Amino acid sequence: MPGVTGWTRARTAALLALTAALLAGCAGTATSTARLPEPVPQAAPNGTALLWPVTDVAAAQDLQTEVDGGTQPWTLDPEEVALGYATATWGWTNPEPTSTAPGTVALTDPAGTATLTLVQPVRAGTTGIWVVSTALRTS
Repeated sequence: MPGVTGWTRARTAALLALTAALLAGCAGTATSTARLPEPVPQAAPNGTALLWPVTDVAAAQDLQTEVDGGTQPWTLDPEEVALGYATATWGWTNPEPTSTAPGTVALTDPAGTATLTLVQPVRAGTTGIWVVSTALRTS
């Protein structure tokens, strides 16, 4: 190679030998990509549609991406989502939430009472968004 010094050729050869040794050391061993599992959308209870703040799984995935990016963190709290639903849908001004079971929130307001069921359609756990799937206004 014109213009290449002996030292550069020796260094290149050493690098190639090291790379070959590393690759040979990996041969025959199982490799792990250490990938996280893809989120699996869960269906709304009893086959009902998602009601609020999104109405389909694709929109829920988009919202989850937004939340992962730092926006709309209130959707990570089922009580906050239930309050938002009651305010936006029924015009309630002072609802008080009570979580009665995971994914179930009872609301009491001077205008009435309701029980809401919420699901995490993209990811379960503390980093998954909540979506209202059913809302039963009892008074």
